[in-house]
Amino acid sequence: MSDDELFEAVRARVSAGRPTDELSDVTVPEPASLSTVEEVERVVGLPLPPLVRRLYLEIADGGIGPFRGMYALREEGSPSGMLTAYIEGLNAVLDPVDPPLLPAGVLFFCPLHEMSVVLLDVRHPEGQMWWWEEGDRHKLDLTFPQWLEAWLGGCLTEQFMESRKLKDESWVGDWATEDLPPSMLEPPDCAGAD
Repeated sequence: MSDDELFEAVRARVSAGRPTDELSDVTVPEPASLSTVEEVERVVGLPLPPLVRRLYLEIADGGIGPFRGMYALREEGSPSGMLTAYIEGLNAVLDPVDPPLLPAGVLFFCPLHEMSVVLLDVRHPEGQMWWWEEGDRHKLDLTFPQWLEAWLGGCLTEQFMESRKLKDESWVGDWATEDLPPSMLEPPDCAGAD
């Protein structure tokens, strides 16, 4: 699907009252302001991928998308805002048992559940997806548009993401004994994702 087709499919899903995978009566937030988007881009030092930027500017400032929905860009007084989490992450003081800091340009993006979150790497022009899972983090062989298309197609699950883990830039704690699967070079296919 093209970015325009993905955008329209997300807009239709939000209009139909299904902005995320969770059932909720929470109102979808208003779109982000241009100044908020530009502030995030200035602090990160890189532009948001075009489709990500458009979703925030034209549909909602978070609260839409896979699993629990994308984080708000800036949430005053809340640790869940994307910009707040990014700045705190860059300035974190690590204990020896902590995973290394995320590279600059990798943002906390979308919570799955209490111990798992999807990250967005804006160093990639379309946005490379990462998965932080109970202390381990894995770069995924998925761009943001591919990730969104898998969600819209009903096959974005933890098993689907598990099959797309990459070794490059992934970090696995000392407790892990298995190797990561090799890189998947083809675009994601929803067939067989279950």
